[in-house]
Amino acid sequence: MLSKWLITIEENDVKVETVIEKTELVEGGTLNGSVYITTEDENDFDKIDFIALNVLIVQANGVQNIIAKHSFQLVGNIHSKDAEIVPFELIPDDRWICNEDEHLIFKTKVVFLDGTEFEEQGFIYYHME
Repeated sequence: MLSKWLITIEENDVKVETVIEKTELVEGGTLNGSVYITTEDENDFDKIDFIALNVLIVQANGVQNIIAKHSFQLVGNIHSKDAEIVPFELIPDDRWICNEDEHLIFKTKVVFLDGTEFEEQGFIYYHME
């Protein structure tokens, strides 16, 4: 099992990479990482409306429920060398506990001002001690 992983979305001359520091969490731990946004042109940052980070619990029948979320806009941020790093931290609670037929997904979604959306996801694990 990977202890660290990367989600990459490349669209509209913008590259968004989400790095998760630990995909296997235990009670009392936090889900943390960083989102790296890079562009060829400094003005391309303005193409992004917002970026959403979601943790979903997926039931055996395929129903997905958001149990944690974090979103941010790049408006007014200072960009250095055509890149920006946005750290994040999500704190698990009781909703993160899965039954045998359920699992957790971490999803990064990039929404552009033209209305297009792109998302990538991966599995994370939460264990009670």
